[in-house]
Amino acid sequence: MRSETDIVPLDKRTPGVQAIEPLIFPVLEAVYTRREKRLRLLAEQQGEAKGEYFKFLAYLVEAQQILKHMPLGAADVSAIRAVPKQGCDQDHLEKLLLEIPSWQQAFLFLVQQVGCVVPETTRTMLEECGQDVPALTKQAANLLCGNYTQVDAGLAVILWAALSVCWAQAVEQDQQHIQQTQPVGEAKLCPCCGAQPVASLVLGGDREGLRYLQCSLCETRWHRVRGICVECGASAHLEHWTFEDLKAPVQIESCGDCKTYLKVFRLDYDPERDAVADDLGSFVLDTAVEQQGFARAGLNPFSFPG
Repeated sequence: MRSETDIVPLDKRTPGVQAIEPLIFPVLEAVYTRREKRLRLLAEQQGEAKGEYFKFLAYLVEAQQILKHMPLGAADVSAIRAVPKQGCDQDHLEKLLLEIPSWQQAFLFLVQQVGCVVPETTRTMLEECGQDVPALTKQAANLLCGNYTQVDAGLAVILWAALSVCWAQAVEQDQQHIQQTQPVGEAKLCPCCGAQPVASLVLGGDREGLRYLQCSLCETRWHRVRGICVECGASAHLEHWTFEDLKAPVQIESCGDCKTYLKVFRLDYDPERDAVADDLGSFVLDTAVEQQGFARAGLNPFSFPG
């Protein structure tokens, strides 16, 4: 069976050894298709009690995929791309977000789509949030500024999903300009939107062994050399953790210098993995590493810290 990839293959028409791409833009249709598939599989594996949340997330991703077919207008793309990537004053960010209707509309659509699979009290809360645009905008700004504990967990997941599908589409439509102007270097945050990574991906195929970080917001992957800590750049005290053997497709890389860790998905071992879905499905590994005194350096948008 052919695997549907969400990473565009290299153009082999270019002769010679090709330079490492600083950015890999996702194929959003394939991203959402794979993620929904993985979430439904994990829901089955988790059983009836624990699997309900994975089923809810599968519905949410399915709704994101529908939104993908409602492209952003040029004005919203420009407005989203103009949002500062980091270090923005929150009041200023709120003013910018108020002028971008697409994410607000996306939130209302997602609430409508998942309303049948959430408790009535949650649905009522979400609908009320959608009617108070200034308050919702403040919560969106909290998320984008990293103030995750200031936002109700039930609201945060759907609100981030709305922001994500809009930010991802904006990047998708602005690829040419980004490639010409966006420096990458050794970025620990996404060069396209400033968000934290979900995890590291070690790729296979034409990009065998290369490491890319996957953005938790716009789904872009950006290159980071292996053998150094994503968070602090140190290399002397890196360790890899797994419950299986060294060929395990899900691992954790920890740094003894800054005491942080990040999940690593070896797509060269198992190309069917999805960073967001399979990260949720392997939180037991996070727990084991955190018990050793390490703190997570990345963000899973389906499980906010709090």
